[in-house]
Amino acid sequence: MNNIFTMWLTGLSGAGKSTLAEEVAKYLQEEGRKVQILDGDIIRNDIGHLFGYSKEERIKMSKVIRLVARVLNNNGVSVIVAAIAPYEEMRDAVRSNLHNYMEVYVNCSLDECIRRDTKGLYQKALRGDMQHVVGIDDIYEIPRNFDVEVRTSEESIPESVMKIIKCLESKFPL
Repeated sequence: MNNIFTMWLTGLSGAGKSTLAEEVAKYLQEEGRKVQILDGDIIRNDIGHLFGYSKEERIKMSKVIRLVARVLNNNGVSVIVAAIAPYEEMRDAVRSNLHNYMEVYVNCSLDECIRRDTKGLYQKALRGDMQHVVGIDDIYEIPRNFDVEVRTSEESIPESVMKIIKCLESKFPL
């Protein structure tokens, strides 16, 4: 079980977390690995939006994701999480509660994330129609303890994926 891991991709909405998670998962599955993606947006939707977007609610949501990741890891499945996790205390709690943890900082400028704005969150926040949008009226604390940083406004998806895979292979040989 030493090569079972949880990888958490953290970054602003629109930075590319879900896209990278899918590409890394595809690579690992082609290598014969059991891997599950836990996408924060999908989980939030599937559990009926039980949690809001305040700091306290985001912390609760991260605990749910952490629990599911641990259960999957205990059953021989590696996990790739794509969730903002905007606060360092959240990421520290995940790191201290999961074995074989790897953090990927998906760095993308706020301007580029606003330009992409696939969910329309930033426009709603900028109009005042939505609160607690990370990067607008809620803080995103730049990670201090990440294992690898990818810059999705400067790198291609394959370049970012290969940086992640190289880091993963050095931490947890596949």
